[in-house]
Amino acid sequence: MSDKIVRWADSNEFYYASPTNSPTSSSSGSPGPTTPPPTLPDVATIHDILRFKRNLGFANDLLQTPEEGTLDSEYLDQPATEPPVSHISVICSKLPFVLHIREQKEGRGNTIGDLLERLHLLFQEQVRAIDLEREQPETRKGILDTFAKRCEKLMEHSVARASREKEAGPRRIDYLGGQSIFAGFDVVSNDHDHFRLRLHVR
Repeated sequence: MSDKIVRWADSNEFYYASPTNSPTSSSSGSPGPTTPPPTLPDVATIHDILRFKRNLGFANDLLQTPEEGTLDSEYLDQPATEPPVSHISVICSKLPFVLHIREQKEGRGNTIGDLLERLHLLFQEQVRAIDLEREQPETRKGILDTFAKRCEKLMEHSVARASREKEAGPRRIDYLGGQSIFAGFDVVSNDHDHFRLRLHVR
């Protein structure tokens, strides 16, 4: 299904229903029915705790599971979007690919925990050699440099794990250039059952 591109709003909310036309008041001099306030449209948006802002109020490293971060566990089972949706696609200026996240339990929609957990797992996937070769030399060098630095950091904690990681090769997380801290989302588009979000990292 093609994405429905929408205009941006300052609040990062997407309005997908048109407001109904309001009846006009009587034109005669005598008192008549007053014009009611316009009906507000339905709003489709993301949970406020996931919204891109200066301070999210919690720390989540995409190298780790959500449980390893500082987000209060009471949020993990809450819907990531309103209304809940079964399919969320994630884009990022640092990524040449789209991440697709689908609900883990049919009919429940994606929760905050689902979204953060799937992001973590998708970033752990290995980069295929063919995909790496398609990148511009400068970009490819940046990915490999990030990978090398990540392995060096792992070496401080576990030589065996660092060795296994070197043998495995770069992962998708290395596209982020070492910026693996989750900084929130912007809503790009929504067609009622599918959100498209822009990921920010720092």
